[in-house]
Amino acid sequence: MRLVSWLFACGLPLLVRSDADDYLKQATALMEESPLLDTHIDLPQIIRSLHRKPLDAVRLLNVTFPGHVDIPRMREGRLGGAFWTVWAPCPDVAGGDPGEDFLAPTNHLRDALEMVDIIQAMIAQHPEHLQYARSSADVWRAFRNGRIASLIGMEGTHMLGNSLGALRVFAQLGVRYLTLTHTCHSAFASATAWRAGSAEPLETVHEGNGLSELGVELVKELNRVGILVDLSHTSTETMRQAINVSVAPVVWTHAGARAVWDHPRNVPDDILELIGDGEGQKDGVVQSVFFPHFIGQYPGVNVSHIVDHMEHIASKIGRSRVGIASDFDGMYITVDGLEDASKYPNIVAELLFRGWTADEVRGAMGGNLMRIMDKVDAVSEQLKGRLPSSAIWEKRSDLPSTAWGGGGVDMYWPPEVKTAVKKMVQYHDEL
Repeated sequence: MRLVSWLFACGLPLLVRSDADDYLKQATALMEESPLLDTHIDLPQIIRSLHRKPLDAVRLLNVTFPGHVDIPRMREGRLGGAFWTVWAPCPDVAGGDPGEDFLAPTNHLRDALEMVDIIQAMIAQHPEHLQYARSSADVWRAFRNGRIASLIGMEGTHMLGNSLGALRVFAQLGVRYLTLTHTCHSAFASATAWRAGSAEPLETVHEGNGLSELGVELVKELNRVGILVDLSHTSTETMRQAINVSVAPVVWTHAGARAVWDHPRNVPDDILELIGDGEGQKDGVVQSVFFPHFIGQYPGVNVSHIVDHMEHIASKIGRSRVGIASDFDGMYITVDGLEDASKYPNIVAELLFRGWTADEVRGAMGGNLMRIMDKVDAVSEQLKGRLPSSAIWEKRSDLPSTAWGGGGVDMYWPPEVKTAVKKMVQYHDEL
């Protein structure tokens, strides 16, 4: 019988209750000596959704806050670190359709920058609880200081404005991973085949429904600047191509195993076979998500079903390549036993109950992910001398910026620039 079944069954024998308590005590002890890193928490979008002036709400995190996450519950759940998610919804949720060529203006880039601002405010306003981190050393430093390591993840390239320059700015702002798509395609990559919350298929984009040419450049640039390539939400072909292109390890920051629950958001076995140390394989880690839709039949899913996914993934790529990702505040239902951020010890206890060693559990809690972060940083250091990619989205028509000189006799451009542009425009007209 699984530990979670013990915890939630009625009329438990005293001995069974005692055994469950023992595993929870062991879990708590491990979490106090090694950080549990959750790679996907959507708290910033809750702050933005509830308040006209979102920054005014940041100070309220130290009390009971709507949703799954606040500081008291994170402390109760002994969370060691979190990737706070930079996210803006795809057009099917909140409008702002960029069109089939991804060229129509949207507010996605503005919204993403404001989400980074919210995360920075969270850390700045709660320094006794939250501490900024980017590297594994930063995570350990925060953990030993008794604070929750706070990292930044970005979910979806639709927020980049089709620009590698924007990506580089987000790297400077501390973004540590980039999910190549959310629930919509982008100029860079193809998303999963099915629209979120619907049986409607997404129309195929890009050749083979994978990466565009710009997407290939994006993956290379992510390697160069040290941002983790996150393949959650992407099509199978995007996963396959990104694994092939990347010279650094890849991650799934919140996903399950498709063989356990056949959902297009989960990772299929033939993709898992590409992860490892062998010839033609790439190192990586799959962080197991808590969202019931990706786990099993709802209602009825509980902590043990999440660990089923972890164990299947581990059976394919090893226990050193699995981790934990809640998706708290980004889902409207939860599994039994992981209803909010106070319940993290339950999943650690389930792993211990199933016979995972203390070292294996420490790895799943965060050690495995930090090893991957270190390898990504090492690749970035090796690529330090490489120039930034000059690639642009091929369908952009605003470059060169021949309309930026102004009008009338008082042009912004120096005369020789005006003359050169005039010749360029005439040349193009002749074509």
